[in-house]
Amino acid sequence: MSARAKLPTPKPWPMKWVVFTIALFVVGYTVVNLYYRKKGPAFKPYEDMNKRATTARLLQAGWQKLPVEITRPLEKPGISLTASTARAGLGLGAELDASFAEKPVLLASIDRVSAPESVVRGTVYPIHFTASLADQRLQLGRVEALLRDQEIVLVPTLEKLPGNNLLSRWKDADYCALMPTDRLPPGRYTVRLAANGPALQWTMLVR
Repeated sequence: MSARAKLPTPKPWPMKWVVFTIALFVVGYTVVNLYYRKKGPAFKPYEDMNKRATTARLLQAGWQKLPVEITRPLEKPGISLTASTARAGLGLGAELDASFAEKPVLLASIDRVSAPESVVRGTVYPIHFTASLADQRLQLGRVEALLRDQEIVLVPTLEKLPGNNLLSRWKDADYCALMPTDRLPPGRYTVRLAANGPALQWTMLVR
């Protein structure tokens, strides 16, 4: 018989305690994950990569983004000196179009624009416009303003309505884009509101 005492073999945990430990770990991990998870939309690799590629291409081409807030006006704007508008080219234009990794879904046409001739630098520049949709299953989601030198291009982007059976009530609607001017040096700018079909452009003086 060996001089060294034989150690007793440890008894295995009962299965119920194994299951309880696993369940406790899962519950604890879920609580910590939900508490510390970053708030915001879920990560979408394809869309996020396209956005990053587009931003990089725009910066390389000399464009910078300006913040724009979009609203649906309840009343017609009261603008004393309205800028004169003229028809512009279709779409984004070849150069700007090449900067988008994924082409934005544009409005069918810009029918009317009402915007001031001039604005005091640092204030918000209101752009009231009426636009038409080619597909009533879409709605205006956002408007991006792109600035390069003395040119500003407004890009209204459409998105699908939530649900499969929802339709816009009308093919044309009124909108208001509010663009801050604190990042615009004083001077005269050409502003173009892009669309697939007829678009409009005008000049704006920043004082």
